[in-house]
Order: sequence, then C-alpha cells, then structure tokens
Amino acid sequence: MSQEEEWSYLSDYELSKKRTKICITCSHFRYTTDVHCQTLLTCPFHEKLIPQGDHLIKGCQYWKKDVRVFAPEAA
Repeated sequence: MSQEEEWSYLSDYELSKKRTKICITCSHFRYTTDVHCQTLLTCPFHEKLIPQGDHLIKGCQYWKKDVRVFAPEAA
C-alpha cells in the first residue's frame, strides 16, 4: 500500500470551481496508482487525494503555476 492510499479526499471547502487555476495545471498535482491499478489523483501539498473529475474543474487557494517543461514525444 502506498502512502497516498492512506490519505483522505479534499473537501468542497478546500476545492472550488475555477475557470483557470485548476488542479491539473498546478505544480503540486501528481498521480499514482493503488494496488488495484486504479489511478489516484494526489496533492502532496495538502497530502490528500483529489476526487475523480475535480482535477479538471476545481482548484484551491494554493494553486501554483506548473513550470515543468514537457517535451513532445518523438515520432
């Protein structure tokens, strides 16, 4: 069992609907899988899980621009 599997979920109080600054574009956003190979969306900043789907429409007050550079895959 991974450490993240023990975390609780972020609440509606901690996340709110946003037009920009959503979880998936945050530098804190990560994901992993559990022992059943199901995807777990995580926020290491909060040490909590993000409910499925909320990463696309919600964010928190601690959103931070993701400055990692993603290289396109070679064809």
